[in-house]
Amino acid sequence: MLFEHLIYSTAIAIIAGMLWFKRTGRDPSWIIIASAYAPDFDLVAGELLKKLDMNILTTPIRHGDFHNIAFLLLFATVAALVLRLAGMRLGDSFLFADIGGGRWFLEMR
Repeated sequence: MLFEHLIYSTAIAIIAGMLWFKRTGRDPSWIIIASAYAPDFDLVAGELLKKLDMNILTTPIRHGDFHNIAFLLLFATVAALVLRLAGMRLGDSFLFADIGGGRWFLEMR
């Protein structure tokens, strides 16, 4: 399943990167591939809370808890702000991080 994330995100990144480069002369398509695993952060977060013994404060985080629009928008916003510190345009970063995380919805069957 994790390998499929890489394949789908690479295919979308190639198409989006070519279209964006033709329009603006910039190619931030690598953000799509880097954001492909954003919905799967719940695997890491759940294990981290377990290791820190913080599961008593909340319900345990399970795989699938971050597979929603709210997390997608939150991730895209945080990624755009972090990449803004690195000198990238805010709109470009947000759009491509959103596409990278949102590509998960295309995989749903």
